[in-house]
Amino acid sequence: MGSTPTPGFLLLPTYNSELLGFALWLFKKGNRESTIHRKLKILKYLKGNIEDMYHQILASKWSDGTKEYGLITVQQYADYKGLKIPKPEFRVYHNSELYVPNPTMVKELIYRISNVKLRAMCLIAIETGATEGEVFNLKWKDVNLANKTIVITGVKGHRTYQYPISDELCTLLMQIPRNGDRIFTLKNSRTINDWLKNYVKKLAKETGNNDFLKIHFHTLRHFAISWHYFKTKDVVDTQRFARHCRIENTLKYVHIIKQWISENEYDVVYANNKEELTQYLAEGYELLIKSEWGYCLRRPKTFT
Repeated sequence: MGSTPTPGFLLLPTYNSELLGFALWLFKKGNRESTIHRKLKILKYLKGNIEDMYHQILASKWSDGTKEYGLITVQQYADYKGLKIPKPEFRVYHNSELYVPNPTMVKELIYRISNVKLRAMCLIAIETGATEGEVFNLKWKDVNLANKTIVITGVKGHRTYQYPISDELCTLLMQIPRNGDRIFTLKNSRTINDWLKNYVKKLAKETGNNDFLKIHFHTLRHFAISWHYFKTKDVVDTQRFARHCRIENTLKYVHIIKQWISENEYDVVYANNKEELTQYLAEGYELLIKSEWGYCLRRPKTFT
């Protein structure tokens, strides 16, 4: 007779018994299924003892972030085996900025998506900065359509926060059948990104803009945080919006909007409506971007 599998945890049958034991060890320590699968894939690629694995990772062509993740995984594997072999010192260099699409690209993407559930999920990410897992876990009790608000329950170090939502998002949510507590009854959170990939591939082909291929669901969180700072120029308020526990995590978004505007040369303002637009134009600003979310204007900085 076989052993009873752990409830709620499914493993692929391609791993040996040693890795399966490590997987269950990780699961009992609170690792999510997607995290466990990623760690198993890394270990399946490596050969030899723990020190050999460390050397293989350091000599690989992986990105610095992936190398660091691999070293941590091997260290956890050593702990599981009862071995006290320290992880090599390795400094991660972030050589490239996070990719954040401009507002026009995001608008094109949203209106290319015909699937009501996926469009709603993407709008939630854009309006709240919610992650794939946070959207997947949303329940109907988290939404108040009368007050046009939604509560995002934080995971992975994010705080819980209530956000206002647009009329468009409310309309989409009202079109989704209520078949249980959860809003989006999907098999797992990875389905969201799989659906989105189909649309970004279509857009890249239709527009000839291969930057669409850089977009995945978490990119929408990067956009939401960057766009919030772009509008407010307030780092503390942006930290609150992003639900970051540490402001250092927010500061990396500050420079991202320089992809849209050169702040060293221009004063940048954001108009929410036509009245504000008229006022800024009268003050000498020029209209730079008109998007679904308002108007972006700039004028050369003056030095006194």
